[in-house]
Amino acid sequence: MEKKWYLDRIDILKELSEEDRAFLTKNAIKKYYEKGCCIFSSGDPGNRIFLIQEGVVKIYDLAESGKESIFWFRYQGEFFGLAEAFGGEDRMCFAEAVEPTSIFVIRREVFEELLKRNPKIALIVIKILAARMRRLGEALKALHFQDLRGRLAQLLLSLGDVCGVEMGGKIMIERKFTHQELADMIGATRQRVTEALNNLVKDGLIQCDGKKVMLLDQKRLSMIIQPSH
Repeated sequence: MEKKWYLDRIDILKELSEEDRAFLTKNAIKKYYEKGCCIFSSGDPGNRIFLIQEGVVKIYDLAESGKESIFWFRYQGEFFGLAEAFGGEDRMCFAEAVEPTSIFVIRREVFEELLKRNPKIALIVIKILAARMRRLGEALKALHFQDLRGRLAQLLLSLGDVCGVEMGGKIMIERKFTHQELADMIGATRQRVTEALNNLVKDGLIQCDGKKVMLLDQKRLSMIIQPSH
């Protein structure tokens, strides 16, 4: 499978010159959020961009029933809140710290000035947004064309690309995901995801160590995913 989302996880801080980093930190507000704190909610003004200095943020939406649909997680060095800020629109989802997290809050005008100062960063941002749109498109296609096993396999492979570490030909997904989080990312129940994970373990495709997952055979795992038409 040719689904590499490395641009979705680029650490933008490492791409900034010392001068640009100083400009950003001088004109941004640093905020700290405890685990479970809401960073923004659906309907909030979208005139700020957020850069994670340390921690992890969950991007999700809520159904009327209160059920979460998790779009993705954002990590150290990543931006989030870009789309609404550039479009001048209100937030259409929620952002929540899933562990103690420090964030630079940047006004849209400041961020636009940064892009003018460094066209290389502007190009990276465009590529990041394109990668995120592609990943979202793949997720939507999976909901229509894949069964639960196929959706879970596709998600695990994507997580392996984004936050996996190669270990002797196998991929360890470094971050711990609960079964409920995995379920909320593919539109399933926790019980069904647990059953599907157990079946993948029995088939020798993955190994579960607590909440961490190791992909033992990416090729066979990708064969579960049905081709979409």
